[in-house]
Amino acid sequence: MNDTEQLIKEKIERLETTVTVKEPDRVPIAIATTYFPAKYAGVSYHDMFFNNRKYIEVGTKFARDFNWDGLSLLRSFESVPLGLALAGHDADLAILVAVSSVLAGGASHDILKDNYSSMPGRELGENVECQWVIKGEIMKAEEYDQFIESPFDYLMGSVIPRAYNNLANFSSPAAVGSLLKMGQEVAKFPGFLTQFIGKMRQEAWLPWYYALAPNPLDFMGAFLRDFDTLSLDLYRMPDEVKKACEILAPVLAAIGKLTGKISLELTGSRRVFCPIWYNTYLSPDKFKEFHFPYIKQIVNELIEAGFTPLMSLQGRSDHLLEILKELPERKVILWFDKTDLVKARDVVGDGYCLGGGVPSSLLIGGTPEKIKNHVIELFNNLKAGGGLIISTEFNGMGDAKLENVRALTETVMNQGRY
Repeated sequence: MNDTEQLIKEKIERLETTVTVKEPDRVPIAIATTYFPAKYAGVSYHDMFFNNRKYIEVGTKFARDFNWDGLSLLRSFESVPLGLALAGHDADLAILVAVSSVLAGGASHDILKDNYSSMPGRELGENVECQWVIKGEIMKAEEYDQFIESPFDYLMGSVIPRAYNNLANFSSPAAVGSLLKMGQEVAKFPGFLTQFIGKMRQEAWLPWYYALAPNPLDFMGAFLRDFDTLSLDLYRMPDEVKKACEILAPVLAAIGKLTGKISLELTGSRRVFCPIWYNTYLSPDKFKEFHFPYIKQIVNELIEAGFTPLMSLQGRSDHLLEILKELPERKVILWFDKTDLVKARDVVGDGYCLGGGVPSSLLIGGTPEKIKNHVIELFNNLKAGGGLIISTEFNGMGDAKLENVRALTETVMNQGRY
């Protein structure tokens, strides 16, 4: 085993030991950030999204220079609905299409002309972060029954033409040409993925996550109804929302297991990214009724299949901490966005691995001394016994100061040892 393989092995062991709430050799640091590595390398956000050669250059430079235990540089999600619509036809093709925008960049945005994302260097300035807002009505309120009765037919026949401007009329030259171009991009994907992972692993890289399992309510809010409209649906048509969630949950769990298998084979990581966006906006009762049952179903299926759900609890989850205690101990990572980790530990107890702790605002507006003091205080409160992963909010540190990111890294590496 060479030095690089040994480093990767140590990172895997460090993270997996921490998940089981045991003390590793050192507190791990694992972060998802697309924009800061681009800034660090002097590359525009536009190139980070649309130029795969630059993307690989940025990733390898950052992995080499910072040597975190987990680093994810994923991009956008606009091809996910098209992938899901294909899941009833060809599962392997569905995965390739779904992850083409997440891993392989902005080509699908240009080809499909989606009604979700605004991208750097396209609708936005070259160094403006990607924005996500549903433009127009993708799924109508009266169409829940169609979705429930035949989800894949409904997605392909009604959602896809509305979600993607170039697929509005499947028999048009624009649609046929766009699908052919998407096929060309999908055909390139395995080669790109092999190249990217090969180059990154030469730098002893391990992903924070490289697999994805959305949950039903968030999928509907992000891709079909938008979160404001869906909030009204919980009151106006609760039964329909629940039935739609029941239909989606096993499909999304299957996506998590399929992408988890790919990630494990290619990178050695068992973690599956489970983004949870809607939790901030739901009361505990509504969370327990409409959101958590399906999250638990997906989480339990992932665990049974041998994967580690990386639960990215974005926004604030303070009001939901007691409910999270229903999850299996020592099997999941609770990665908090805005919730204070000391408070989370007080409520959920010592049986869960916690991630987070470093607000991006501190990396953006603080000083190296403040960063060091903040991390040491976290260690004083949470380090003993294991179960702590230092991280930031999901993709939130694009404007961080370089000296602060270096201070964060050095403090974890030097002060985080057991």
